[in-house]
Amino acid sequence: MLQFWNIFNAKTFGTNQSAFKTLFINHGFTVIAIAILLGQFCIVQFGGAIFRTVPLSTNEWLLIIGTTSIVLWIGEIVRLISKMKNK
Repeated sequence: MLQFWNIFNAKTFGTNQSAFKTLFINHGFTVIAIAILLGQFCIVQFGGAIFRTVPLSTNEWLLIIGTTSIVLWIGEIVRLISKMKNK
């Protein structure tokens, strides 16, 4: 999940724009991001013996999503500070 959030930072690398600014304008990016998220969910929940995974509870998913999203929020804060410095 860390890498999932990091794709949003990579999308805006070198800019001072928020990762959310053009989120739904680039439909290809949105489709790929959703596919990655659904793929990770399906592998964990239904991968079983093939991927050596066990299904997670809703609370576990929320905890993982919440804690790993810190990568995105740190990127947003860095871009905001950089944007404020350049004004």
